[in-house]
Amino acid sequence: MGSKVRAASAFAAVTALVATGAAVLTATPAAASTITELTASSWAYVDSAAPRTSFTNPAGDLPVGAHTYANGVSHVSKAYVTFDLSVLRGNRLEQAGVSIDETAVADCSTPRTTQLWLTEPAKKPTWNNQPAELVQAGGPIIDTSCPARGVFWNATAALQSALDAGQKTATLAIRLPDDRQNDPESGRAYDPHAKLSISYNRAPLKPAQLTVGTQACAAKPVVAGAGSLPLGAAVTDPDGDFGTAEWALWPVDHPDQRVTIQNSFTGNGVSLDVQGRLADSTTYAWQVRALDHTDAGPWSAVCKLTTDFVRPDKAPVVTSADYYEVGLGTGGTGIPGSFTFTANGVADVVGYYYGLFDTPGSYVPATRKGGPATVTVVPQQSGPQYLSVWSVDAAGARSDRTDYRFWVASNEPGVACTPWDGYVGEARQCTFTPNGPSPATAYVYHLGQDDDRTVPAGPDGTATVTVVPTDYEQPYPELTVRAKLANGYLTGPSSTSFSVEAGEPEITPLTANPVQGRPAQFRVHATLPGAASVTYRWQDQEWATAPVDENGDATVTVTPATASWGAFIAHNTTAAGIRSGDGWVNLDVASNQPAVTSAEYPANDAGGAVGTPGTFVFSSPVAGAVSYGYEFDGGPSGTVAADPSGTASVVFTPTRRYPNSVRVTTTFADGVVSDATVYTFTAKSAAPAVTCDTGADSVRPGQHVQCSVQPLQANPASYGYAVGSGAETAVPASADGTASFGFDVPADQPNAAYLTLRTWSVNTAGVRSDETTTLFYVWTVPESAATRAV
Repeated sequence: MGSKVRAASAFAAVTALVATGAAVLTATPAAASTITELTASSWAYVDSAAPRTSFTNPAGDLPVGAHTYANGVSHVSKAYVTFDLSVLRGNRLEQAGVSIDETAVADCSTPRTTQLWLTEPAKKPTWNNQPAELVQAGGPIIDTSCPARGVFWNATAALQSALDAGQKTATLAIRLPDDRQNDPESGRAYDPHAKLSISYNRAPLKPAQLTVGTQACAAKPVVAGAGSLPLGAAVTDPDGDFGTAEWALWPVDHPDQRVTIQNSFTGNGVSLDVQGRLADSTTYAWQVRALDHTDAGPWSAVCKLTTDFVRPDKAPVVTSADYYEVGLGTGGTGIPGSFTFTANGVADVVGYYYGLFDTPGSYVPATRKGGPATVTVVPQQSGPQYLSVWSVDAAGARSDRTDYRFWVASNEPGVACTPWDGYVGEARQCTFTPNGPSPATAYVYHLGQDDDRTVPAGPDGTATVTVVPTDYEQPYPELTVRAKLANGYLTGPSSTSFSVEAGEPEITPLTANPVQGRPAQFRVHATLPGAASVTYRWQDQEWATAPVDENGDATVTVTPATASWGAFIAHNTTAAGIRSGDGWVNLDVASNQPAVTSAEYPANDAGGAVGTPGTFVFSSPVAGAVSYGYEFDGGPSGTVAADPSGTASVVFTPTRRYPNSVRVTTTFADGVVSDATVYTFTAKSAAPAVTCDTGADSVRPGQHVQCSVQPLQANPASYGYAVGSGAETAVPASADGTASFGFDVPADQPNAAYLTLRTWSVNTAGVRSDETTTLFYVWTVPESAATRAV
């Protein structure tokens, strides 16, 4: 037998599709059920032609109805399938359906009338010994396919009958009606692996983990005080229902006063606050069970509680023979003291909470109900202190607080260190001395954040240790020490501090004016005794390390990568790994960019003219320049050698007014290339002056226009012009440098539009000037208006 089980979701229809979906089981709305599909555990058929033979668990299909075989013998058969019902034991059946696949049909035009009956249990039925048929299942549900896959019968009533009869299995007969049983055209065959789909409800389980407030139920009643009083339990519903909890509550002495209360739950935990339902000084019993949509689970075990709503009405009394409430200086830190608490006549006190300085951090039970308790307290600091104590009853209610005030004598050890002042890494000798009547057997100490160390006390109770401060960032480290007493406890701490010099090195710049990209030297002198090396860097560059000589000196070199205000930073390290603090010196690093000047074309200003050569001079603020690389925007680029003074120049003729710039770098003798300087400038206009004879503000299509030009560019050789989008035309310059030309306004020029005339000059070197733009407004004048104008 095989099975498939899944939990159905609450408040939703649950569907179990049998075979291809011919059958549907739906669970009760708004509730959860379990849906299971079972396969027949055994099967059989009986044959009228072999009336004494039981065909049990045959390998082939199950014949049903009449069949005539090749030998002419007629057979009438019934089939049986058996299902194991153990999964339903103790659970409530909701719905059941059986589906069986047809494998052969004698005549598909014959209506399907196959019946399904619950029978008496039958292990090996025969035709002569057929089990009694008890309850007929509803169906079959009609399927138009033939043979049909998943013929379905509603078997709820049949299965319930088997369960009511206490059967562990259900045998179901598959047969034709009496009036069709002998009709060969109604004969069919079925797959023996029938499917039984059932939905059933499983009742909630017995609640467990009963609690009263935060206490678990025990053999003795839980004592409950005033305030919120939740009863709790863990509840499990196998189907995952959101259900109802039913609580029963009654006074133990009056079971006739039992009451029940219901509330809902949505998870595995249920609770009910019963405060307001209980009387003081009464013992109650309670239990709980869970209900789902159809069934009630079993009651839980019985839990008992006793109410106590009155807290102790008197504060406890505190006494101590070791630490007096009056007077000064008893005991000491690390010296235990005994303190006794009494209930001050309150009979239901079961224990005491206590702690130094009104903190109830500890609990001690009373020796008996209403009795005393004694505790040992080990003070950790000297001076005035107080012990706060509360008495508490079984319900957890506390009394008012008693503060027992006492004075702890000072017995922290003495500590002194020499020398007081010294460098980081220099050892200090520190002596610990006992204080108070209790002798010290050892001392536990630590410097700063170091781990504790222990040193035994000498015969005189003192101890001397050597400590070495290693953190240059702690100018006044603190040495903390506690004495270990013969009783094994430690006293409170004493501490002292001393001065630590960080030993920053002295730094002297050896390069007077450091320059970007050029080496700069510094002398570093160690002030830290025993310095073996210097670690250094410029600004945020990588650290480097170099040894120091016998005088603690080192000369090191760095190369600043950028021109800016920056710092050279260095520290020393001893052979033992002790590091000094950082020394530093701030310097301004000059840029290694070249300087660019031009008399004809000053920087960021207009000079010269388009087509007029200008000389651009390159110089370096840093000695050692051997050449300059240059690149004019939109113009020539190249390299020019520096003269002995470190300067160079190039001549450039701008061909436009702007933008104009030159990018220049310096190359030094050691191959270093400087950052670039970008020098921008503007050339004045060399466009010619143009005068035309139009006279009026407008021109007409086809009108002839005559213009003359005057040069601004030196040595003009010719002029060029272009009308609108027409071709460029050149005219030679006369001996005095002027020229004239004429053109006709295009006949197809649009009315009420501008016509553009562009004019320029070209000098004898072939350099073209910038352009002069002249606009003519084209207007078509009516003939009558033109006549009147003439």
